[in-house]
Amino acid sequence: MQVSRRRLLGSFALGAGALVLAACGQSASTPAPAAAPAKPAEPAKPAEAAKPAEAAKPAAAAPAAAPAATSAPAAAAPAASAGSGPVTINVIAWNSGSSAEAFKNAMAGINEKFKAKQPNATINFEPLGQGATWTNAQMSRIAGQTADVTATYGFAPQDIINFQPDTQFMDLSGLSSLKNFDPTNVKRFMTWKGKVWQMTLSYVGHLVWTNEDMLAKYNLKAPTTYTEWNAMCETLKGAKETPIFYAAKPSTALTRFSSQIEMTVGRPKHPNFWGDLLVTGKADFTTPEWIESYKRAKEFTNKQLDPSFSGIDYPTGAGLFATGKYAMWPEGSFSGGDIMKATPAFQKLGAFNAAFSDDKEANAVQPVYGDLGWAGLKYSKSTDVVMDWINFFGEKENFQSFMQVLQYYPTQTDAKLTGPVPEAEAPLLKKTAVSMVRLALPGMTYDNQWSELILSDKFTPETYAQYVQKNFEDSRPQWQKYIGMFDAEWSKLYFG
Repeated sequence: MQVSRRRLLGSFALGAGALVLAACGQSASTPAPAAAPAKPAEPAKPAEAAKPAEAAKPAAAAPAAAPAATSAPAAAAPAASAGSGPVTINVIAWNSGSSAEAFKNAMAGINEKFKAKQPNATINFEPLGQGATWTNAQMSRIAGQTADVTATYGFAPQDIINFQPDTQFMDLSGLSSLKNFDPTNVKRFMTWKGKVWQMTLSYVGHLVWTNEDMLAKYNLKAPTTYTEWNAMCETLKGAKETPIFYAAKPSTALTRFSSQIEMTVGRPKHPNFWGDLLVTGKADFTTPEWIESYKRAKEFTNKQLDPSFSGIDYPTGAGLFATGKYAMWPEGSFSGGDIMKATPAFQKLGAFNAAFSDDKEANAVQPVYGDLGWAGLKYSKSTDVVMDWINFFGEKENFQSFMQVLQYYPTQTDAKLTGPVPEAEAPLLKKTAVSMVRLALPGMTYDNQWSELILSDKFTPETYAQYVQKNFEDSRPQWQKYIGMFDAEWSKLYFG
């Protein structure tokens, strides 16, 4: 069964307003009150980012510097025994939107397999809604100690601050199935202070979906440079076709655009920008590469996008793209399932990594971030069953069957998914780097959608750079206390 991606799981206040963080839907770089996001709201002007939730036990006002991280997580302490009698563990997760039923069925399948292995264990799986409903339910269940396992979202700095995994989550470093995971994904999406605190099963990225039938009609192929991409668009426009589809209502969807431009135009020139920001609190958004990034964002959206893009509702995006009226859609990997569910009018779905740079090597890198994972809560009285259940997910056969249903990017190297979506995506994952969309600290404000630039004419690229820098500095009193929590060794592991 094909699973379409989760939609609009949440929002975080950042930059031009409340930014959407859709686990496999909309993305944002601002921190949430918990690992799951809230319902998106239309951004307006810069607002303070959401602060850590009390129930999630956030960092103290002046966190101490973290011990140097290591590439090999330390071994976990032996799990406490739950005895041989009947045991029930409660697993909570967000609701997967349009794919909720399939997600529940996939969970039921793996839980049945686990019960066959461990007959005394019953797994009570509870999807607790989306957006703010999920966020509030998750915090309530953790505060009331009525969940044993919680779904987790990536392992961005905001997640570490909000959940303080070393005080709240079980240490999973000793799980035997961790050896099946790509070491890079373990470092990026599971590790803090040298130990593994969650098993992240999937990650997602930003790419460009293509209607291969239309491209073939005009003898076009995936571009490798910005010049080639613009020329491709001009060929399509000359044939009275709309080259680029986009659905930017709410404007939070623009984070896909900014993520791809920063990765290809800016990141090669400032490879340590985000690490320095998180470790030292220093950042300059007015450098030439940032201004060039803003310039290309404005230029490309003005020239090549459907002129009505700012008024198209994001939830309708996959269905509209599936009509076959558009050639390309810069979007998230998470929307591939939604496109296929809409029964495309074209025969072949394709994809390429966005080509906003003049350097084809820079354009080969896809921005990614962590997605669905599991974390065991330390207060659970069934530690051994929780550890066994999470470990069970990491066993190759179980992981493969579960991820074949979900169709997200798998964090295990050997997992090979089939179907039009993963087959279009797989060639694009040879080079990846952490996207900028979830890198802000709590309280840090700047427009990571670039909506104030793209959707209005009140800024030039140069004045917009000054605007972003001012918002960043003005918010410093709210986030400066977190500087010192992340060190250079952690930065090396996270950013590679």
